[in-house]
Amino acid sequence: MRKLSISLIINGVSLYLISNLFDGITIQTSALVAMTLIFCVLNTIVKPILELFALPFTIMTLGLFSLVVNGVVLNLAFAFVKGASCDSLITCIGASIVLSILNTGLQAIFGED
Repeated sequence: MRKLSISLIINGVSLYLISNLFDGITIQTSALVAMTLIFCVLNTIVKPILELFALPFTIMTLGLFSLVVNGVVLNLAFAFVKGASCDSLITCIGASIVLSILNTGLQAIFGED
């Protein structure tokens, strides 16, 4: 339970930083909790299914298509939350790259093994 709480907090902080770093992404503070929860649920349920269907493209592009899958999952999260928006899929792909770097760094600092 503690590990899940830390993961949710780290995702929330990373999403907040992403909204400040990218001009095309806006997340209202009231929608940040909903965005964090929906993003975590989509990462847990939808992302593995998308990765399975995208496996041939991922193999052909030597793994680069996984960046597109991450961007699509982030774009889906923005579509579900009312107070959050993203300008384009390209912005979501760039944000997902920075988001994974932030999550990895914050998890290394604050996460437990």
